[in-house]
Amino acid sequence: MQSRSLARPAACAVVVLISTSAVCAAAGPAIPPVAEIPVAPTPAPKRVVIPQLPAATTTTTTTTTTTTAPALAAVVVEPTPAPGVVEAMPAPSAPPAPMASLHVVMVDELPFRATHTHARELPEHAEHAHHGKKHGRHGRPFHPAPGIVVDVPDASGGASAVDLQRTARNVGYWPFRHCYEEGLRRDQHMGGKVSLDLGVSPGGAVDSATLASSTLRDESVVLCVAREAQHLTLAPAESAATAKLSVTLATGDEPVPVPRPVPHADDLRDALRASWPAVQQCYAGELARHPDAGGRLELKFHVRSGGAITDVSEGDSRFGDVDLTRCVLGVYRSAKLGSAGHGVHEGSFVYPIHLEARPERPAVAAALAPRTPMP
Repeated sequence: MQSRSLARPAACAVVVLISTSAVCAAAGPAIPPVAEIPVAPTPAPKRVVIPQLPAATTTTTTTTTTTTAPALAAVVVEPTPAPGVVEAMPAPSAPPAPMASLHVVMVDELPFRATHTHARELPEHAEHAHHGKKHGRHGRPFHPAPGIVVDVPDASGGASAVDLQRTARNVGYWPFRHCYEEGLRRDQHMGGKVSLDLGVSPGGAVDSATLASSTLRDESVVLCVAREAQHLTLAPAESAATAKLSVTLATGDEPVPVPRPVPHADDLRDALRASWPAVQQCYAGELARHPDAGGRLELKFHVRSGGAITDVSEGDSRFGDVDLTRCVLGVYRSAKLGSAGHGVHEGSFVYPIHLEARPERPAVAAALAPRTPMP
């Protein structure tokens, strides 16, 4: 009898413990909204040092806008709560740390329905016969696509310039061309050279890519080339090496195709830009985890007549950051087109945005000033 009496208080204690645990579990922390996502980056083994380009704070053309945002820690956004946004916001694993001054360069295009946006490639035997042309510009053989030339004029350390140039041309052509084609859709006559200083590990990975100079007028393209350079895998060597990398970008003999905008595209783009502060917060949160994040993201909107957004998905883009993509999709799934949606018919359209990060650094602004573009 005595043993049974002692067992009853123990059983009661277990019941109380279980009840208390259940209450604590129910009171767990909620996922923070967009405005509460920390934006402080953490140290990473790779880095891209990109000095500030002398550009105005806001530059707008008919098809694109480059916005220099304030320090991302100061961006305050209060979006309407929606399940899509909550799903896209994973809680940070560490508390925020002090953040260096950082600018986001955002570029967009007019919403369009077409998806074919790259310069055409022709078979080699058809180049001279195309449209009856035998020669391209400046006496060169006719070639419709943009020209990308990657050079390594100098290297020191464990790798030779010849070996680094061979691999850089092999792996760098398409990443650099994608950056350049975006700029050509905004300015069909743009051309120039981007020069970088690389630090290369013995295994061939680019540990650092420092922008030395640029003659391009488009800051987004310059930042894109510099970011893609740090993702290259070059020739391995016995020891670390430093190298100078130059990327020459020249127009082809045909313009890069530009998609046809949807009706009322200007008003529609203005409405979509209203969500840019929230998109910048998504980007800032991802930069805290991956400082080399960035690139082009195509958003495919599905809408009803009158502009009600039914869904947003990723279109035909090469954006590799899944978490950032989910976050941006969540922002736009809760967006409203307002009066801009009155002229929208049921269907879908594509809205491309491009995100790049530029650390704020005081030196060498004069050396980075755009010079006379290449013909």
